[in-house]
Amino acid sequence: MAVMTDHDRTHDLEFKTPITDITKDGNDAGTIAEFFAHKNVFVTGGTGFLGTVLIEALLDATPDIGTIYLLVRGKKNWDPNQRVRKLLTKPIFEKYDEKTLAKVKPVVGELSEENFNFDDEILQELIDNVNIIYHSAATIRFRSPLRTAIKTNLTGTWRTIQLAKKLKNLSAYIYCSTAFCNSNNRGLILEEVYKSRCDPYEMMKMAEDDSMWENFTEDQTVKYTNDHPNTYTFTKNLSENLLMSEMKNMPVAIVRPSIVYGTWEKPCSGWVGNANSGHLGFLAGFIKGIFRTMKGRASAIIDIIPCDYVINSSLVMGWYVGTRKIEQPEVIHCTSGEVNPLTLSEFCDIINENVQKHPPNSFVWKPKAILRNGWRYNLFFYLFHMLPAMVYSIPEKLFSVGMPQHTVYEYMRVFYRGGKAFDYFLDKNFRYDLKNALRIMSVVHEEDRKRYNFDSSRCDWTEFLARVIIGIRRFYFRESAETTTWHRIYWKVFDFLYYAGFVVLFLIFFAIFGLLTGIKLGSVLALVVWGFLVWL
Repeated sequence: MAVMTDHDRTHDLEFKTPITDITKDGNDAGTIAEFFAHKNVFVTGGTGFLGTVLIEALLDATPDIGTIYLLVRGKKNWDPNQRVRKLLTKPIFEKYDEKTLAKVKPVVGELSEENFNFDDEILQELIDNVNIIYHSAATIRFRSPLRTAIKTNLTGTWRTIQLAKKLKNLSAYIYCSTAFCNSNNRGLILEEVYKSRCDPYEMMKMAEDDSMWENFTEDQTVKYTNDHPNTYTFTKNLSENLLMSEMKNMPVAIVRPSIVYGTWEKPCSGWVGNANSGHLGFLAGFIKGIFRTMKGRASAIIDIIPCDYVINSSLVMGWYVGTRKIEQPEVIHCTSGEVNPLTLSEFCDIINENVQKHPPNSFVWKPKAILRNGWRYNLFFYLFHMLPAMVYSIPEKLFSVGMPQHTVYEYMRVFYRGGKAFDYFLDKNFRYDLKNALRIMSVVHEEDRKRYNFDSSRCDWTEFLARVIIGIRRFYFRESAETTTWHRIYWKVFDFLYYAGFVVLFLIFFAIFGLLTGIKLGSVLALVVWGFLVWL
């Protein structure tokens, strides 16, 4: 299958800060609701966490929104209409009637295939009707094989570009990138596209050549990704370069979020989706007392952002590029570290405080996250995470208890690998420029600025993380959102057991060492070993 156009691509990808010829100020450009009214939208990645909130936001933007075409993959024995109907039963869609929800229309296709493998009728319908494209589909696994990452993240973007150029009336194209796509750079990361070391067209060509991937090794992957920490950031940067090369003088925007957490306010506070991926997965395991440690420096910045801020910025950027002349893609960061920094130490303190205020219905052990590094982190993880998980695997297999898809031990391995991959981003203290984001926010109508706020300087992290923890309880674990007296008694019982466990542990060591070496020496050895484990 050919990926390239018929002429050789040798574009110079040296890019500078985007230049925007603003033909209207915020007041003359109309409101965001007016912009989206009667417009039809094509969405990729709409079944994911961000995509689901995006669909709700589009429905909420105006009752006059047109059809929302949702790209879904074909699956055996799974009707796409049923899949979308199930998606629309999520709590965030409860307020919409059937007529409104019917505006979400599934279109079955493959992201990386030419014309998405649509039949001629569907393709023509999209060409005739679609006005706005939101492209958020991606493989977000840091450890994805290079070929997979290229096909999904880069070739998938190329397919949306090809569609955008065929549309009869394109009003806006919004690409959901990541703030980490330039993590191979240091200092202040600007809101501009950084030139990739590899040519995106050559990388797409390479992904289609089976012979290139025979006996392809991890060392060969590193030769391509070079100073990028993983294939995810590498292919996201390539995709931005592709957009910059292909979509000059078109209404295009690139939104770069940092670590996406639950929602602050819209469509409801604390919405977390399935909460089983990314850093939300850590938080879900933490409140159940399964994950009890984090790795990193106390002063390191953890750049988190509410999910609805990302969606708000995406709708604002759709309005912005769709209501003025754009010479090249507008780039904004949707981040917090530069205007409202949160350190890892503060993060741990806040989640420890909030889980005590809002404990879940049940947990394995008292939730408590402590920062550790080096051998201390590794030893604690193997002693108090991996070892108990291995022991627990016995009743899991004998009595079919535990998680339906994976064992606790497998989850621990995933957590450990994910933690190692994530360490890179916490260790470097990346800084993200926000001048363009703040400039664009300043031209939005005052009422829209309140409704579609994405200024993270206003975030109260203690309140936000409390909402997320309650949201995980409510939406992921299907528990009550209300914290009752029973919850507080349950916490106090485990708090007592937590400290009683230390006493019991000392007595066990004292008995063992006392029998082996005598009371006097045994008490000393027991105290030393016990003290070390308590410190650990």
